[in-house]
Amino acid sequence: MNMIGPQSKFAILAVLFCTVAATPALAMDPVCVQMRSASSALRTKPFHMYMTATESFSRPNMAKAASSIGMGGTKQSEEISTGKSIYVMTRGKWIDMQTSFADMENEKDGDPDTKKALESSKCKALPDEAVFGQSASVYFESTPGLGIETKLWVSKSTHLPLKTDITNDQGTMKTVSSSRYEYSNVQAPSGAISMKDMVKQH
Repeated sequence: MNMIGPQSKFAILAVLFCTVAATPALAMDPVCVQMRSASSALRTKPFHMYMTATESFSRPNMAKAASSIGMGGTKQSEEISTGKSIYVMTRGKWIDMQTSFADMENEKDGDPDTKKALESSKCKALPDEAVFGQSASVYFESTPGLGIETKLWVSKSTHLPLKTDITNDQGTMKTVSSSRYEYSNVQAPSGAISMKDMVKQH
């Protein structure tokens, strides 16, 4: 039984998408390179992410079926990365994913379809904005091959990501998420259990 909710899965994928390494092909778009460089700190920098995600479906029957298994609508989730381990909050409990973003990124980088889609990414720098009381550089990226659009805010003082808005439109299902990142006093959550133990409890 899979105990991690779809919003939590999307949160992990969202961060991985933002932190994927710039390939030589992507280097042709210098703004994409800037965007990747700005978010690359998330691979090892401890952070606490708070995300709100809304899932919608193009067909009423799909929406009804999704609702019956806890999908659809707007949900909030949290994740903590210590730089070495990922923890996901689900059903009121912290789950130790027993992996790191670096490890997951290495696995994802081996997918040729994802690599090809990322090579078609187009990025642009937007006007600076203030977010969470900080002046931020703003970037926008469109990756049609994956159906994903990303807007990223990066602190001008710390050069760390402050916020990401991501739209993942797969036609039949669309997920819109907004995430904010905090970096102070990040620690592994106490009482976290493994996925194996989570399954045993249900």
